[in-house]
Amino acid sequence: MKRARDKLQPSGKFFLREASIRDADLLVQHRRGMWEDLGSWNRSVLNEADGVYRRWLKSAFKKRAVVGWIVETKKGVAAGSGCIWLRPAQPRPNLKAQIQPYLLSMYTQPPFRRQGVAARIVKEAIRWCRKNGYSRLALHASKYGRNLYRKYGFTRSWEMRLKLE
Repeated sequence: MKRARDKLQPSGKFFLREASIRDADLLVQHRRGMWEDLGSWNRSVLNEADGVYRRWLKSAFKKRAVVGWIVETKKGVAAGSGCIWLRPAQPRPNLKAQIQPYLLSMYTQPPFRRQGVAARIVKEAIRWCRKNGYSRLALHASKYGRNLYRKYGFTRSWEMRLKLE
């Protein structure tokens, strides 16, 4: 895929660029890496999830309900990625918009971890949300990402869940 270098934001040895529908396969691959790192999923479950996520992601890009970023090396190797889903939110006090940005599918390739890749994406996601007038950014953090998110001011909230299966 051809990209103009002026659309990339350089920082040290990495470039940050906005993802597009053409990056769906890479974003699916990174999301799968995230699930594999979290463990306890077998291959057939992940294979099925990949197809479902790919279809959802392409549809969400077309509807402009997802925005994402990819951090690349100067040689064009994808070091990491993450997306914001602009999900519908029910009306409630102190929520100005009926859209709640939700950070998801954060992943950094193992050789690039602890080099600021995920931090670049989180900072850009926060900047993007502020620029677009959103007052909140939500996410579910794995134990691996909690310290990073705390560093940028995210606080823990409580969600309860009931399995109906």
